[in-house]
Amino acid sequence: MTGITNLPCEIVASILRNLDNVRFLTPALLACRHFYSSFKESPGIEFEILRRQIPSALLPESVALMEVSRLPRPYTASSVRLLLKDLYQEPDQMSNEIGSLPLSVILKMGCNHDIVHSLVMDFAKDAWELLSQGKQEMLSDFLLSSTEYVRFCRAFYRADLLLCLLRGKKHKHRNEFETTLNLDFVYHAPWEDEQLGCVHDFLEKRFSQASRDVVAQDIDFGEYDTNYLSIGPENRWKQDSLSRGLQFIHQVMNEVSYSSKKELLRSTVDYEPISLHDAITASYVADDSDVPLEEYSNGELQALLLRSRDGNDGPFVAWWRVHREDPRDSWVMTLETAGLRERAYVLWDNDRIERFNLLELYESVPEDPSHAYDEDEFDRMQESFEARSQIWRKGGRGDWSPNDTSRIVWPSSHHQTMYELDRK
Repeated sequence: MTGITNLPCEIVASILRNLDNVRFLTPALLACRHFYSSFKESPGIEFEILRRQIPSALLPESVALMEVSRLPRPYTASSVRLLLKDLYQEPDQMSNEIGSLPLSVILKMGCNHDIVHSLVMDFAKDAWELLSQGKQEMLSDFLLSSTEYVRFCRAFYRADLLLCLLRGKKHKHRNEFETTLNLDFVYHAPWEDEQLGCVHDFLEKRFSQASRDVVAQDIDFGEYDTNYLSIGPENRWKQDSLSRGLQFIHQVMNEVSYSSKKELLRSTVDYEPISLHDAITASYVADDSDVPLEEYSNGELQALLLRSRDGNDGPFVAWWRVHREDPRDSWVMTLETAGLRERAYVLWDNDRIERFNLLELYESVPEDPSHAYDEDEFDRMQESFEARSQIWRKGGRGDWSPNDTSRIVWPSSHHQTMYELDRK
């Protein structure tokens, strides 16, 4: 039998070309010199793998995310304006740029998509389970259509792109830069900005769940009064943490080591203050028009529809039904629609909406998200701040919980004795 290392280069190249994910390419090339030689003699293998891994409709966003990371910092208004113009007005040309990207960037694009895919499937499953309310006939139809998958992914890509732009905006011409950044939303239809709101709320929910065990017990976080319950723009620590981007949030979500997770979360303290929530809503809350959506002319509605590259009208239909009586400042990320955003109400296809009568179901969705806190929880958090702050001032570090002080690390036995006497 002929060994694989004796196969012609053309056969080896064909095998490599049929890999499902670019992350498998590097181990294959490192495994055997013959594989590497075959790869070098057949240019373009990595691009073919990537095009199979990432749907073509998402390549413009995937490339744009790489391009923004390569812009010189601080970003200039002109460079960002050009990037957004290419992304939204010439998406096919943006997609074709992958042919000029080095292998390292192609591998990074594949890694980014793996993260987006993981988050999308988690969000879609969570949202559909909340919508289904235990109805087996709905739960059995969780599988996303191809258009739903692209729509979910595009919303996550756009959120990550926006965060990259926000992180690079520190410079003396801040006002000019932020005006340019608003172009990102000029290119979006309002329901697509609400899709960003859905992504924001999901990321905040998962980050809150993943970080709570550390932030609720770590003595340093208690001294800083780090609020692990509040959601939305009022919680600056969470907003700053979300601004680190999808890769960071995904890492926190999947970190199994308590100590490693603590180090990750400590890196968010004193991070540059950035609010994804405020960036999404800024152009809407600044609009003082009181004209409700249902009074917009056909021409005005058509102008909104033309902003979208989505050929399915499900998101628009859902958004219209919920916001038809609202003026523009209430079109995106209102408190009253938090429960709907948790259920991804502007991300489903029209076929699914009609099949399961989702528009009627939306009317009974609670306003608050499922992870909203109550007053008793908030009071207990405030009490923990005081308890942990007392320990911190006496020199204690480590972790604390109401029924467990064994993980407090004291600089000396004297400090521990003083703390125990105070408790008595």
